[in-house]
Amino acid sequence: MARSTKVRFKGKPSEILEPIEFEGYTIKSLRHGVTGHVLYSYPSQEYEWEDCWGMDLETAKKSVLKFKEAQQVQSSQA
Repeated sequence: MARSTKVRFKGKPSEILEPIEFEGYTIKSLRHGVTGHVLYSYPSQEYEWEDCWGMDLETAKKSVLKFKEAQQVQSSQA
């Protein structure tokens, strides 16, 4: 007969960090409670400019620049 064991969660709550302003766009950031990694929220071209989370700030900044360019192209075509 198998014993039922109680599993305890060993992580902490995620911590919301100060947002980063870059080129007029606010990049949200947080420290993950389980892994301790810092994550950044930024628009992703891969997901049709929906926000996604990643661990690299430089990638976030590049994506913001691409997002701004796409907005400018779209507004000039309208």
